[in-house]
Amino acid sequence: MRYSIVLLLLVASCLAQYTTEERCSCVTGPPDYLCPTAPLLQVYLPHELYCTRYYKCTDGRAIEFQCPYGLYFDTQNNTCTCDFTLCYRKDPCIQFVDSCRCCNRQFDNNGLAPENFYVCYNDGYAVATTCPVALDPCTGGLVQLQFVNQKCEVPPGCL
Repeated sequence: MRYSIVLLLLVASCLAQYTTEERCSCVTGPPDYLCPTAPLLQVYLPHELYCTRYYKCTDGRAIEFQCPYGLYFDTQNNTCTCDFTLCYRKDPCIQFVDSCRCCNRQFDNNGLAPENFYVCYNDGYAVATTCPVALDPCTGGLVQLQFVNQKCEVPPGCL
């Protein structure tokens, strides 16, 4: 009887440890990896948690901003607006990527189109991500950024 109680407690302890492990991103801080280092390009990013906040890329860094009270960030127009439906977001595409296990890598883009990459989690899963489109204010044109050297950058020969 004692043996079965000890065994039961041991199994319960193991299960409790397994279920309390959290999925954590291998990348911390603001999403600087989405911001190109090229000057003058305009890139705006939605905040990962709050629809009332956004990031503006400046010199390769994502700087956080907040919309005025009662407004929400519109990713299509890069402005704050009163449309609360902007808070409804699609679920991210998460899949297993072997090279992400135990945060061996922060990102992986092997075999993907140049603008696509994975942001790794500690448990080997990753979120499929696409580099943003940047506005070149000099030409008025849009530039699809590509994932190069662990960062979204302007494709070679584009500017």
